[in-house]
Amino acid sequence: MTKITKLMATALAAGIFTVGAAQAADLSWMGYSYAEDSAKPSVDRIIDGFTTKTGLTVEPIGTAFGDMQKTMFLRARSKTLPNVAQISERWLPMFSTLPGLVDYNEVFGKDYLAQTYAPEALAMGQFNGKQYALPLMSGSIGMVANQAVLTQAGITELPKTVEEFKADLIKVRDTVPNSVPYAMATKNNSDILVDFLMWVYNFGGHVIEPSGKVVVDSDASRQALTFLVDLMNERLVAPEIGRPDARRLVGQSAAAFYLDAPQSRAFLRSFSGQDKAFDVNVKPMQVPVVHEGDEAVSIQWAHLIISFAQSNPPTEKDPNMQFVKYLGDDAVQTQFPVEQSALPGTISARANPVVADDAYLTAWAQNNAHPQVNEVGTWNNGGELTEILAEEVQAALLGQKTPDEAITSMSQRMAASMTKAGFAQ
Repeated sequence: MTKITKLMATALAAGIFTVGAAQAADLSWMGYSYAEDSAKPSVDRIIDGFTTKTGLTVEPIGTAFGDMQKTMFLRARSKTLPNVAQISERWLPMFSTLPGLVDYNEVFGKDYLAQTYAPEALAMGQFNGKQYALPLMSGSIGMVANQAVLTQAGITELPKTVEEFKADLIKVRDTVPNSVPYAMATKNNSDILVDFLMWVYNFGGHVIEPSGKVVVDSDASRQALTFLVDLMNERLVAPEIGRPDARRLVGQSAAAFYLDAPQSRAFLRSFSGQDKAFDVNVKPMQVPVVHEGDEAVSIQWAHLIISFAQSNPPTEKDPNMQFVKYLGDDAVQTQFPVEQSALPGTISARANPVVADDAYLTAWAQNNAHPQVNEVGTWNNGGELTEILAEEVQAALLGQKTPDEAITSMSQRMAASMTKAGFAQ
């Protein structure tokens, strides 16, 4: 193998470029759904439909969710950014500085976008007055129960309060052998972040104010972390569990509860090995509240689409803009989100009977009616903040620090990070 051939092979392995397909395709699409076995066929159908309609070709590039941020910045340095990319809504501030990022308002117009997309879904793609992203699918992070496990434990009703929730976890621990009653995220920084935020919000606290001031040092945060540490000490949660592990445990009926996006149903179908027959066990529910009558909490979630200009200025005629517009078509919005068990981003697709008559999606929307923003992921230094928060939560869960010590340290470290980023404390 020549030196040049070796260099090409190395670049291919790193996902920097592909030979032939990249040169022949009219545009490239990079997304984590294309790296997931359960979603890849759906993406293939989108691409086939677009090519049939327009005659334009798409080069799909699959990148694992956990590698997406790193890969995008590596490609930015090597000037090999894809033409279209799928991102999590909480990454948008981080990606807003990438070169060539398209403001869709300037291409499609605000009026068209407002008439096409559900307002709360469209809002998740806005940053600094720009419409940098459009929703491919939307929803929230909420709680899911496995009915088969609840039945085995003798639980007849979904818990509504934290007290009822803990009592049910104890029943599962004592009656379902080798189970993890609540498959809480205890590894992977981004997973720990979401689970911890959920409980801080649930106990009435916040982490960072819209002004950038860190406010995690509060009684509510201490109560939330103490609650989670108690669950660990009583063997109601377990160490070394990330979101994929939680999905596997619930899908195999080895866990009763976990937090996830509405895609949960699609993942659990896959991990159970039962496909749609497992749907009877997948129960969306409200995150248990501290006091009966409190408003249930959830966290905003969406798969967003960002693009990088193929012309200057970008126009609707550009291949990637034609692809983005096609992603908002009913042909896609009533297919991909529904197959992935999520809500479409467009108004017309949400009104379609395929969506409106789906009992699971209806239940999800009812149980997660007022999702809150991810207060950490919206900042440009969100990666550092996430790492700090996860490290301190893990230290408390593993008994290396008390909840009080962990919250104090978390607050001080996050405040220092926000000060460095230019926000007064």
